Amino acid sequence: MRVRVKLIANYMKLLPPGTKGNTFELEVAPGVTIGDVLGPLGVPLDDSTVLLLNGYQVEADALLSEQDMITAFSAIAGGDRSLSQPDAQKITM
Repeated sequence: MRVRVKLIANYMKLLPPGTKGNTFELEVAPGVTIGDVLGPLGVPLDDSTVLLLNGYQVEADALLSEQDMITAFSAIAGGDRSLSQPDAQKITM
């Protein structure tokens, strides 16, 4: 079955040679997980990585289906709270 893999930001350096843009397609066997696909590419499979499957956040053990889109990018750490504005308003979505 075919899946698409999209690597964003600093993970783009892990794309297979010759990849145009940040997305490539891959043929995988049934029963394969996101970790099975991303691990060999060198994508960290820990809390430092955000993993999406068809736009929804998942864990590395999520099973893949035909035409799934895997997206991986580095988690962003928070800043120094001492630098925050005391009168800044919180925005909720």
